[in-house]
Amino acid sequence: MLKSIDIKGLAVVEQLNLELEPGMTVLTGETGAGKSILLTAMKLCLGERADANLIRPGVKKADISLDFDINNMPLTQEWLNTNELDDQTDCLIRRTIGEDGRSRAFINGQPVNLKTLQQLSQHLISIHGQHAHLDLLHPINQCLLLDNYVASNTALSNCQQLYTQWKHAYNELLSLTDGNDDNDSEKQLLIYQIQELEQTDLIHLHYDTLTQEHALASNASKIIELAEKQVSTLYEDDNGSIHTQLSRTAHELESLTSLDSSFGTITEQINDALIQIQEAGVDLRHKVDQQEDDPKTLLDLDNKISKIHELSRKLNVNPSEIKDKYTNLVNRLKTLENRNERLDDLQTELSALKDNYIHSAKKLHVQRCKTAKKLSSEITKTLKTLGLPEGNFEIDINYKEQENPTINGFDNVNFLVTTNPGMPASPINKVASGGELSRLSLAIQVVTSQSNTIPTLVFDEVDAGIGGGVAETVGICLREIAINRQVICVTHLPQVASQGHHHLFISKDKNNGQTSTKINRLSKQTRTEEIARMLGGVDMSDKTIAHAQEMLEKANR
Repeated sequence: MLKSIDIKGLAVVEQLNLELEPGMTVLTGETGAGKSILLTAMKLCLGERADANLIRPGVKKADISLDFDINNMPLTQEWLNTNELDDQTDCLIRRTIGEDGRSRAFINGQPVNLKTLQQLSQHLISIHGQHAHLDLLHPINQCLLLDNYVASNTALSNCQQLYTQWKHAYNELLSLTDGNDDNDSEKQLLIYQIQELEQTDLIHLHYDTLTQEHALASNASKIIELAEKQVSTLYEDDNGSIHTQLSRTAHELESLTSLDSSFGTITEQINDALIQIQEAGVDLRHKVDQQEDDPKTLLDLDNKISKIHELSRKLNVNPSEIKDKYTNLVNRLKTLENRNERLDDLQTELSALKDNYIHSAKKLHVQRCKTAKKLSSEITKTLKTLGLPEGNFEIDINYKEQENPTINGFDNVNFLVTTNPGMPASPINKVASGGELSRLSLAIQVVTSQSNTIPTLVFDEVDAGIGGGVAETVGICLREIAINRQVICVTHLPQVASQGHHHLFISKDKNNGQTSTKINRLSKQTRTEEIARMLGGVDMSDKTIAHAQEMLEKANR
């Protein structure tokens, strides 16, 4: 559940910390007090695109945080763990928006992108808006509502997975069959390039090795000259070499050893050094003797490197990438040569995938028909409690196979309704009035909310356009939903507000020319006054107060 909301510098909110509780929490207040900005803050923190215009004047950035208790949410914990964002019992989501419109998002202190934020929000919270009835008019949304009514929709997942596989194979087929003439031309070019590379005999040469050999060959005379000098200095000059001088020193120190034995240690060190110098001199001589100042070798290396450079320019690659280029050319040629064989394989694969898809789509159709029957019955029942006693809701599912698979099967889903006895059910956009459509939307939201497992449900003025006993029924429905999960409801109706377990009052305050929103948790007394205000306006009579008390007492029985 959502434990708290923290908002800083967002529109009319200077700073706000709101602690929330389980059950049903209602938010009320006068129009323009800032109820909408609270919902905006939630949506921003859950991945909605940011707008710099939302930042409060005079501040450099807005900062929003939502703190969720996920102690009893194993699926959410698993998702966080899989994405290496885990925290044992809490999930803290934070979003900052700069004055330049740029935003940053964090989950448990770790930076994430908006897509990740949106994926997580699906596990935590569901927001039902006051304009949801407009979404009902689109067949795609109708199908989505039906599919979402199933807690674990394996049939839909299997169908979509098979579609993805079929689509991948289909796209490959198109790429192989598109532009046959171009493919033939490419094939001829590949053959020419491969033959040219093979004839040059350069594809097996290692460019970096060649450049190293060239560097040695071009400096051979210098290397020999300097090395010869150092061999002489180190070991081979009988009169002035380092080895000769150290030998004299060691001999003289040996005479001192007879007088003072402590000189023996030093003498041993020098003798060890003499051995090392001798070995180094021999190794250096061997190295010098191996050096060869051969102009022919240098010329040969020059020619090879020059040809490699020329070839690399022709192929438009770096000299060190010629071998990789050759491998790629050969592989591409094999692909084109095996094209016909691959086309046959793809045709067989596509046929099998489509057969599997059709089988899966039929299973999905059966499930949808079963789900539609149950959902239609529940929505019809709810419609009757919402002031449409003759209302009847149906879901028509028309299965029609098409030439190619689609992401959601072969079903056309249509919501049908009738509000008058004896009249056939017709598409909702042709039958329902604005008020009826609003009630239908509310009925759908109430029914579908009871079936999902999302722990926090937010209803943003979904009760607009209703009143009286219908409004009370809506309030009772929302309170019943809140038995097993957290419900947050923004409302203007006292009948709905009185059903809440908790009541928050949103107001605005003007200070130094700026408007700020604040939220107060209402006591028993102040809550009665707020319900009375919602009933009777500014002038509250004793009867209005008494009516408010009665509504609250009735809700808490």
